[in-house]
Amino acid sequence: MAELTSQSNKNRHLINRRRHTLRKPKNRFWVFVRRVIYAIIILGVIGGLTGYWVFQNAYSRYSKWAEEFDLERINDLEKPSIIFDRNGEEIGRIFVENRSYVPLEKISPAMINALIAQEDARFREHPGYDLLGIVRAAKELMTNQGVANQGASSITQQLARNAYNLKERAMKRNEGSFGRKFVEIALAIRITKRYSKDQVLEFYLNRVYFGSGFYGIRAASLGYFGKEPIDLTTREAASIAALIKNPNGLSPLNKPEENIKWRNHVLSRMAKEGYISLEESDRLSQMPLGINSKPLQRGSSHIHERISNNVKEYLGEDRVNTSGLKIYTTLDKSLQNQADQALKQSLNKIESRADYKGAKISQYRHGQAKVNYLEGAAMVINNHTGAILAYVGGRDFYKRQYDIISEGARPVGTSILPFLYATAFDNGFSPVTKVLDDAIDNRIAGVGGNQGITGEWGAENFQNRYEGEITARKALAKGKIAASIRMGMEVGTKPFVKQLKYYGIRQPQREEGSTEVAPIYRPRIFVGTEPASMEEMALAYTSIPNGGRRPTEPYYLEKIEDEKGQLIWESPQSRNSRFKTTPMQQASSSATAFQVHSILQDSLQYGSAKSLLPSLGGNFNGAVQTGTQYDFADNWLFGYNSDITCGVWIGFIEGKSPIYPGAFSSETCGPVFTSIMNEAKKDFPGKEITPPISVEKIEICQTSGKRATNNCFDIDQFNRKYKRHTYQEYLRKGDSNIPLCDYHGEGLMEASYIQKSGKNKILPLAPIIPTRTSLVGKDPYFAEENIRPQGKNYDLMGGDANAAQAQELPDEETSNQDNTSTIHLPEPAPIDFPLPSID
Repeated sequence: MAELTSQSNKNRHLINRRRHTLRKPKNRFWVFVRRVIYAIIILGVIGGLTGYWVFQNAYSRYSKWAEEFDLERINDLEKPSIIFDRNGEEIGRIFVENRSYVPLEKISPAMINALIAQEDARFREHPGYDLLGIVRAAKELMTNQGVANQGASSITQQLARNAYNLKERAMKRNEGSFGRKFVEIALAIRITKRYSKDQVLEFYLNRVYFGSGFYGIRAASLGYFGKEPIDLTTREAASIAALIKNPNGLSPLNKPEENIKWRNHVLSRMAKEGYISLEESDRLSQMPLGINSKPLQRGSSHIHERISNNVKEYLGEDRVNTSGLKIYTTLDKSLQNQADQALKQSLNKIESRADYKGAKISQYRHGQAKVNYLEGAAMVINNHTGAILAYVGGRDFYKRQYDIISEGARPVGTSILPFLYATAFDNGFSPVTKVLDDAIDNRIAGVGGNQGITGEWGAENFQNRYEGEITARKALAKGKIAASIRMGMEVGTKPFVKQLKYYGIRQPQREEGSTEVAPIYRPRIFVGTEPASMEEMALAYTSIPNGGRRPTEPYYLEKIEDEKGQLIWESPQSRNSRFKTTPMQQASSSATAFQVHSILQDSLQYGSAKSLLPSLGGNFNGAVQTGTQYDFADNWLFGYNSDITCGVWIGFIEGKSPIYPGAFSSETCGPVFTSIMNEAKKDFPGKEITPPISVEKIEICQTSGKRATNNCFDIDQFNRKYKRHTYQEYLRKGDSNIPLCDYHGEGLMEASYIQKSGKNKILPLAPIIPTRTSLVGKDPYFAEENIRPQGKNYDLMGGDANAAQAQELPDEETSNQDNTSTIHLPEPAPIDFPLPSID
């Protein structure tokens, strides 16, 4: 029994031991789990309380910082200053950020939907920040290899960050990104309470940067697709919305493939959010970008740069760049565009010639050494005020910023001749003054050296010939070089240089060894070997249609207003123009100015500029002067009507290489000039330039260049009829230095007028040459052997049967338009020989 009892106790002990061994691990595990859970809960509560305390303290700290920002200034943008032409049309901008504000109702709904789908799907629901969006962005970061396709910041947070430049402010306060995020959230909450969701969208879309220099939705819409924001399609809106993630890296202009990739992502987001269907998303994803860039222009020309510099000088750079000023100029947009386009076309045409050997603009590459390609400039000035209507300072501003008009000066060639002859006419000479047109020793002239004879390039053709003694009128009209040098030598260099000063043209360079008190100049200055600027020359030419008077200086700025239209600054020239008190410089007498004008009109009819007349049309009432330099390296051309003056230059900025062999300004500059003047007709048609009271019309014999008499008839070489060989010249009243013509015999009566019985009479008779035997009987003295002058063949027609009658005229002067006197002579009754018909 004892053994059994002992065994039983032993078994019971083993059983209890087993039970204890199996129960013990189970109880310890669950105890541990329970303890961990309890610890987590306790720590979570503690952590939550601590986090809440920390968050509240941090939020309180950063919300106080957020309270410092003035919400009324949330839409303060850097507003560009706008440049307007004389008609109020925008022609350029001055800015740091290229932006143009538009209200939300003028933005396509597709653009708004694309923005919300891509940047902030719960935009209209959250209080300014999206906690779910933050969690979603964190999840994408963890599951997408550190890349989030949707940002954690809401649209409102982004607006807060950009509007108040929080990144820069945080750096200045030594705050990290964590602190900045708190400020963003606090500020976004304030913004949401202060403004509606639509206002936030409007502020955002007008502020955000869309790459390629485009700030705001309008700049981006025009810059990428050439249309206003209201006209954006879903496809285009998705392309623009994709840029917010990486504005420059996804630009459709620079990286179209990348933009298409992210555009398609935006389209899929729009489908997911229900803005478009999946089918439409797939269809639009297959389409190209459709780029059509028409950006808001900063001002890509020399005149815009000049305007910008001047305005900044007046008002300061910061104000001009950011205050939305309105800058009004004298420029005419249509004339400016026409001048720019016509100049480029002419230069391109010249470079395409087979005989053009210079560098071409197509050879230029950005950043490389200078290429001396063909350049040009054009300028249009209002004759009465000096206001600049068109200003093309060079061929391509981006390739070369050098302003030829304001900074350049080149030899002016034969464009100087009108001022030489004006000097002569103001110093006792006249258009009928005779000057020798014959070869001249270049040792005297000094044009391009001292050898040989001086060439004749002013006629603008290769068929020029010397004509012996000619009038000053013909010498200027035909661009005679040798004759003009002789005229200059008669006038003298001192009066010429003095007159140039009145015209506003710089003084020529003196000869080496001479002094300012006793200057010495070579005769070459008379034919334009010395340099001048476009501004100087164009302003000088305004004096010719202005009765010898010119504006003292040109100008292009009218006035500047602030954003609200309040006047800030007005140019003195603009005020003078409004009150018609523009100061004028008397450059020559009114008589001289009209005489020069009359001669330059002849230049269009039969002289150096005659090739331009067909392109100008029959109603052009102005005049033109060509300006070719002796080495064909510089071509100038100036012309005007009563309203405006236009100047054109073509050549190389450096060196003296010819544009091409025999490059005449009528060929190179002429098309530019005619294009500009034809464009100007609608606003500046001009009117007839009438002679001043200081001149009178005098009939001049074309052969002798003297006052015409009743004998001044010659036989027309084409129809072999007698014609009155005279023309009407404009001379100063009382000019008695011009004698009567003695070439056609000893005429006693001037201009075929006599006084008889108180009435003006035209003499009915002209010299008659017999055409057959007029003697009866023998001729013992051989009188008929030399009836016909030797070397001439007068094969005249028979006479008229009408009786000669004196025509009675009214007391007033006869018409000046027709210089041909037609006289019909009958067959004299006592003499039997035919008479020539006379026209």
